[in-house]
Amino acid sequence: MRVVGEGEGGESALRRLVAEQLAAWSGLAAEDVPMDRPLADLGMSSRDAVVLAGELSRATGRELPATLLWEATTGDALVAHLCGGGAAHRAPAPARALPPAAGPAPGEPVAVVGVGCRLPGGVHGPAEYWHSLREGADAIRRVPEDRWRDFTPYPPADAVPYGGYLDDIAGFDADFFRITPREAAVMDPQQRILLEVVQETLDHAAVPAASLAGTATGVFVGVSAPEYGQLTGADPAAVDPWAPAGGALSVAAGRLAYVLDTRGPSMAVDTACSSSLVAVHHACVSLRTGESDLAIAAGVNLLLSPTVTVAFRRAGALAPAGRCKPFSTAADGIGRGEGCAAVLLKRLSDAERDGDRVLAVVRATAVNSDGRSNGLLAPNPAAQQALLTTAYARAGLDPAHIDPVEADGTGTPLGDPIEAGALGAVLGADRDPDQPLLLGSVKGNLGHLESAAGIAGLVKTVLALHHDLIPPSLHCAEGSALDGDVRLRVVTEAEPWPRYGGTATAGVSGFGFGGTNAHAVLEEWRPGALLPPPAEEPPARLHLLSDADLTRVRDTAARLADWLGTPEGGAAHPADVARTLAGRAGRGSARAAVVAGDRAELVGGLGALASGLPHARVVTGDRDLVGRGPVWVFSGYGSQWAGMGRRLLAEEPAFAAAVEKLDAQLAPECGLSLYDHLASGDDLDRLEIAQPVLFGLQLALAELWRAHGVEPVAVIGHSLGEVAAAVCAGALEVPDAARVVAVRARLLSGLRGGAMAVVDLDDDELDALANDFPGVHVAVHSSPGQKVVTGEESAVARLVRRLEREGRAARAMRVVGAGHSPQVEPLLAELAESLADIRGGRPRLPVYSTVLDDPRGDCVFDAAHWVANLRRPVRLDRAVAAAAADGHTAFVELSPHPVLTRAITDTAPGTLALGTLHRDADTSAGFLTQLGTLYTAGSRLPLPPGRVTDLPAPRWRHVRHW
Repeated sequence: MRVVGEGEGGESALRRLVAEQLAAWSGLAAEDVPMDRPLADLGMSSRDAVVLAGELSRATGRELPATLLWEATTGDALVAHLCGGGAAHRAPAPARALPPAAGPAPGEPVAVVGVGCRLPGGVHGPAEYWHSLREGADAIRRVPEDRWRDFTPYPPADAVPYGGYLDDIAGFDADFFRITPREAAVMDPQQRILLEVVQETLDHAAVPAASLAGTATGVFVGVSAPEYGQLTGADPAAVDPWAPAGGALSVAAGRLAYVLDTRGPSMAVDTACSSSLVAVHHACVSLRTGESDLAIAAGVNLLLSPTVTVAFRRAGALAPAGRCKPFSTAADGIGRGEGCAAVLLKRLSDAERDGDRVLAVVRATAVNSDGRSNGLLAPNPAAQQALLTTAYARAGLDPAHIDPVEADGTGTPLGDPIEAGALGAVLGADRDPDQPLLLGSVKGNLGHLESAAGIAGLVKTVLALHHDLIPPSLHCAEGSALDGDVRLRVVTEAEPWPRYGGTATAGVSGFGFGGTNAHAVLEEWRPGALLPPPAEEPPARLHLLSDADLTRVRDTAARLADWLGTPEGGAAHPADVARTLAGRAGRGSARAAVVAGDRAELVGGLGALASGLPHARVVTGDRDLVGRGPVWVFSGYGSQWAGMGRRLLAEEPAFAAAVEKLDAQLAPECGLSLYDHLASGDDLDRLEIAQPVLFGLQLALAELWRAHGVEPVAVIGHSLGEVAAAVCAGALEVPDAARVVAVRARLLSGLRGGAMAVVDLDDDELDALANDFPGVHVAVHSSPGQKVVTGEESAVARLVRRLEREGRAARAMRVVGAGHSPQVEPLLAELAESLADIRGGRPRLPVYSTVLDDPRGDCVFDAAHWVANLRRPVRLDRAVAAAAADGHTAFVELSPHPVLTRAITDTAPGTLALGTLHRDADTSAGFLTQLGTLYTAGSRLPLPPGRVTDLPAPRWRHVRHW
């Protein structure tokens, strides 16, 4: 019995089977099933898993356990396992780790490379937060009218109606995160806000979200308010199956790790008001120990019920007007607030190596506990002093030279004096009276954000360091409680950074009311020697966009085009714009690429993209056709043209460098200068010149693709192109390959007579061809419907005329002699003798041979192979079909003009076939457009040169989920 998965085309058959089965549960058409999504997201229950396992067992002839579908967690992984991937596909990919030799130093500084926030006062993102801080904005307001309506329509009279509230906590872009409306409705809105703010943080850092999958990235979240789960679970009869995960605080971190597919530690931290700063501490420790290579630290807090507010009011802890007044003589209690903030952290050495934008540096962190103080909820001055002493000892900094401290500063008559006393004892000791410790607390602006308070203060400090300005602290107009201590001063107006110790430094404190204290020591980043900008601007740049769907991509393109017309956008360096966009290119499967040589061209391309209009330098796509990578296809003789590669020599340094290197390697065997012939375009009508130059060009194009981060996963060579394919597969050294090409070209150039033509002929017409046109042979089987024929000139001409009369495509080729035909047989003995000592090695990549009867057969690239390569017909159709059956869906033709792409798509419908250059269009912009096409088909590209800068953020598409 033949079962699915055996023989040629097995992977394709299994993929269809799995897609059809998943379609039954997801409600999608089989061709629309996202094979990269977790099976559970498509609606598969444990009962469904048993059914699907049975279907697959019958189809494959193998007994498969139902647990397989929870080990191979996506359709792609399931297909790979069934095709023989085994354990490698059953288990999740291990986290990528650095080798031991590259381990971090125990006290290595940590870089803040990205921030995100959603805070009271309508603050969305760091730019708005900084504007609010700089202007000294007060974000305290009445509680939104609908806040308590659903769960507590009649709050107690002593529920203080003021605080730092967000505008919209029910809105969520569930579609972006591929979360169903049903699940979104029972998710704690704290989880929802975290998802969006962390994505914004990655965008701000220009770190592609997709690049975190499978990496040792840690997720640390400060969160302590479980109100949504309590409120929605109050009626057991109405509880939804998704509710436990939706309301659990631990899942706040776990869901981030799940969505991003990170493999480092993931934890929710609840130490009340110090939660998020403790989360930052754990993130830094994880980075310094090498447990994580990247860390996300965040904090979130929402006020969904008046219960805690009422309790605090009855305890006398709340300010009647809902405002914190840190270190003020008018301090009368805390004002509660809500919000979310996040930072992306990286070891400083790694951030500098990777060219990240470093906003600030965390020199050290410390955490301790009050122990048995004067009451469970009372602060402990001695513990605070010990915390500060430890933190600055770890940082190696003199406490007397610290500039400001972003204090816990809650505005309580007890807490603020105790904190000021501890700061004075440690950071005020031995301090020059003319260099007072500057104090502030963002709680005066936003309210006390509780579990998000520490990170709100940290982000404020990071932005202040980045902008070199200390923003004011509010509500000290009536006088400061510190007026008697000359060592301490509250910052009441924005002022420049004093740099008492020569470098801008700061501290950030956060104290939990259960006794857990945290402190972080920050300093400005002073970059070393920066790479100078290039002496000449490149003729074109590739600009990448991505999002969950093309509508979102177009919206971002429109906003970016508008922004480029503003003074801020006009001042942005083009390289920085391209670099930042590339760093955001992991937002979703819908992709676009815009190639532009200057700002005006970029605005024009973005405008066309936004409007959905065709544009020669704009490409879009929303399907991953690249898969594991492209197959490189090297064309044969006939694609060359005078002037090919000349523009690339001038415009693409990687191409020019490859040509110069190859020039020296080809000259001894070929007796020519590759560089000179490409630069001049001379003598390409002579076969003995054209073939070596074409071969050299193909190898240089391979290096150009590699310089832009594209590597082949397999190769195919068409006739002469198989020599370059063997080199790129690592089976043949360039000098040996040059000899093969040179000898082959010399022998062929002596042929006279014969002709070749490209014709549309189906496979079932070939028997009649031999009878009707004696002396005409098939030299190339390009595809099931296209052939290249060869033979006597008169016979080939008669065939061409007949096909033209029938309205079918037929075109005579300008060639010398008739290759892959009996005409070359007199050359074979000399070819074999001249190449007798050629010994090819084992390919490092799969080679689908167009010479062998079995394209997957082992190629021994010796003299016998090159004799067969010249004499036997080229079976491009078989090679492409075999590659497609093995799951390859993207083919890139390396030639000066695409001559094989139609044949590839005819043989393997639904695949992507790209050229590299086009006749009379061998420009950098033309190549980058092809590179952009590969990107829109799913290829990941390395980040281009440039610095991260601020660009308009993509917009969320909020829908109410409550």
